[in-house]
Amino acid sequence: GPLYASGIAWTLVYDTLYAHQDKVDDARLGLKSTALTFGEKNTKPILTALAGVAWGGWMMAGYNCGFGEFMEAPWYYVGVSGAASHLMWQIWSADLNCAENLAERFRSNNLVGWIVFGSCVTGNMMAG
Repeated sequence: GPLYASGIAWTLVYDTLYAHQDKVDDARLGLKSTALTFGEKNTKPILTALAGVAWGGWMMAGYNCGFGEFMEAPWYYVGVSGAASHLMWQIWSADLNCAENLAERFRSNNLVGWIVFGSCVTGNMMAG
């Protein structure tokens, strides 16, 4: 369902940012990675689309599990929108040729997970 799709999309975002740290070695060794497949020019637009898929999946999952319309559980929807905004920050502030910058963005995904988790807990409390 939508939660599964959002998990895959989110994983592709953070894994691709991580993969850009190793792209030179991967190319030299003939390994395949999303960093090499997407390339320098297309990585950020593709990851932006994937972040949109993750956000849409989180929104649909909340609706499908009974959180209802926005005003019925606004903190859930605001929360997952904040998580998606964090993904957008990661993507657009990433320096695809700086391992330190990419590692920082990769590690910040624990915050995305906590935001989504907190949004789910809050949504459940508000939905009663």
